[in-house]
Amino acid sequence: MTASLAEGLVRLLPKNKPGANLKSLGAYRPITLRETTYKVLSKVLVARLNGVLGELLPPAQHGFMPSRRSADAGSHLTLLLGKTQQSAYDRVDHAWIFDVFEAFGFGERFISLLRALYDPETLGVRYLINGFPTELVRLLCGLGQGDPLSCPVWNITFQPFLDALVRRGIALDLQKVWPGGPRAQLTHLAFADDAVVVVESPAALSKLETLSQTWYEATNGKTNTDKTLALPTVQEGESFKWCGYAFFRHGDSKLFWTHVLDRIKAKTRAAGDRTLSPSGKVFYANAHIISTVLHVLSFDIPPQWFIKAAETALTDFVWGGAGRNTVARDFVFQAREDGGLGLISIGDIVHSVALRFWDAVAGSNEAIWAPLARESWRSLVAATRDFSPWGFFSSTARVEKLYRDSTRWGAVVAAARVTVPTIKSELLTLPELLSLPPRLPSLYAEGAKHAYDDADAVAKFAQIADLYWRDEGKGWALVGHRRGFWQHSKEPALQHEHVWSRVGQLLKAKALLPKTALRPARIPLKEAPRPRCFNFFGLTRPFTIRKLRRLVNVVRFPGREDRVKRFRDGTSQSDRKRFWRWLHDRFASAVEQDTHWRLMYDVTPTRKRQHTQGHASSPTCLFCGNDAAVIETVSHYFFECAYSTSFWGGVLRILFDKLGIEDTDVDPSTFTPEQLTMGLPLLRGRGRTTSRWMWVRLACAIGFQRLHLLRWRVHQRFELDKVVAPPSLPSALRAFERDFLSRAGFVPGARDWEV
Repeated sequence: MTASLAEGLVRLLPKNKPGANLKSLGAYRPITLRETTYKVLSKVLVARLNGVLGELLPPAQHGFMPSRRSADAGSHLTLLLGKTQQSAYDRVDHAWIFDVFEAFGFGERFISLLRALYDPETLGVRYLINGFPTELVRLLCGLGQGDPLSCPVWNITFQPFLDALVRRGIALDLQKVWPGGPRAQLTHLAFADDAVVVVESPAALSKLETLSQTWYEATNGKTNTDKTLALPTVQEGESFKWCGYAFFRHGDSKLFWTHVLDRIKAKTRAAGDRTLSPSGKVFYANAHIISTVLHVLSFDIPPQWFIKAAETALTDFVWGGAGRNTVARDFVFQAREDGGLGLISIGDIVHSVALRFWDAVAGSNEAIWAPLARESWRSLVAATRDFSPWGFFSSTARVEKLYRDSTRWGAVVAAARVTVPTIKSELLTLPELLSLPPRLPSLYAEGAKHAYDDADAVAKFAQIADLYWRDEGKGWALVGHRRGFWQHSKEPALQHEHVWSRVGQLLKAKALLPKTALRPARIPLKEAPRPRCFNFFGLTRPFTIRKLRRLVNVVRFPGREDRVKRFRDGTSQSDRKRFWRWLHDRFASAVEQDTHWRLMYDVTPTRKRQHTQGHASSPTCLFCGNDAAVIETVSHYFFECAYSTSFWGGVLRILFDKLGIEDTDVDPSTFTPEQLTMGLPLLRGRGRTTSRWMWVRLACAIGFQRLHLLRWRVHQRFELDKVVAPPSLPSALRAFERDFLSRAGFVPGARDWEV
């Protein structure tokens, strides 16, 4: 490589450690800046590595691995030991990198590229100290932080340490404590340089120290004992943290979730006094509050009190205080394209995590913790002898009891009942059909109105088959009967022999049903559906929170069309979505979007609304005069008042002049109050990329906002000084024109192509 390609600039960023000695290099994180050519080459190598890392590295390693999530590395048994490699990326010996890659079987061409990147003869950096670069420093060890190649290279070079944990008998053999568990179940987890090891007893810690010393001699890697923690040393109620996740020895997580809630409230208080619109506060909350707790919400189910308290704190922040909301709480969390404000719901995130847990219990092995999840579930419901999670769909009492026994599994089952799995009927077998709750909507043809009548028949036949179910492992097998048996009409329990023939045509899997009318039919024992037979929302596995959250939001916060007052009757769902996308377009500011959004829900702070809430002396319109006694409704506020009508007439003349059309060339029906409310769709057209579309959007946004502000200021002054002083219409239109032409990129007196 050329000298410039092999060199880099290192910027020292202080680590977020209270009380750190800033005179020591260990208190800084070196971020390396490289040339673009180097970055392209490193990304090419990363792309090649990502194709094989999943096969080379076991499920224990989660850091920067394609299709693996850090949340899947949850707690796995009783004794945990957290170990962090001290300044791991800075200490990796380059010779060790080449040796490990050769041992993994990488080709000579690939390794030669690595040698070119990590050649000690050419590799060097210049440190930026007080803004000035130092002399060139040759690097004999270390991986560049900020280099995309460093993450997969570290994962591979760290793998021998993880393998030695098992080979030397340090990691716990789970077969000793879980004889029926899978042999491949994890006993150690890693996220980049952070590792958690499950050991059988404290005696194994001495072996771990010996391994750490061997690791240091071989690779120059050093264990950071300052950040090493054994779980038995954690006090009751406190948590053991690894990669930002909290693990609890005694199962009491109240202190941890209280701390998370305090963090949310502290951030809302810090920004509570800022002059932001509700949309602006939603943007701030999503970017700077919720994003900081997404990590801790993604690995387990928090208690219900935390979810309610966190969402209450967020909604109060959006509206500026408790009890100040102008619309129902649901509309704050509803997606923007469905008419809401788009605040990320904590409940949606938890609901998505719960669906992943339910999928694992129902048989999916997509997550590495799936066997442990099923074992935890079976131990919880062992007394019922019904281990299938499908049976909870038809019993509310069982779900309530489950909530009392376990917060996690109660929330998991409740989530699955709200967002019901989709059944692929074409993949089912009869034993699987018998185990399903017969009232699942996806078992029937779409739009079926009388599916429940057929469901009753299905349920009856399932009950008949249930009479023959026995737990064969405990000596309850029927004497003289094999698994699966023949149905005979002479047996009293089978007097409903022809129940299947009464099931209507709406059941998709009707072809699976026994034809009892022709000959005695064999009734098989129930079997749990295979994972390939069901999914959520038609998605393919793996189910990630990002995939599930938006679809869960639609189910939890469905659009209530009756609450949007300004849509005319018969407006299609596609037209509604098109309007909401237009409303939240980037050409309008957050304040302008909020003004129009309030108009759609009839919650604009008119005199009538202020009078009802005790903030105005009367509900009459100040612009029409007190003698007129005209009630100021939302329609009067924006359209029917003489002042508002004249204002919109002037706005449209300015817009027509910008568009280059005459007033007489426009049909009057193009700019009715209904058309203005919907954003003048007949005038702007459908092409979002046209200049006409942008100009019409700006005219509506600025027009609604300026009209609202001048009317609101008149109301405020009247309540303070009892003086009615509306601004003159010409001055209001001049202010609109100045703002409109400036934002539309148009300078009066110049031609469009000269701007």
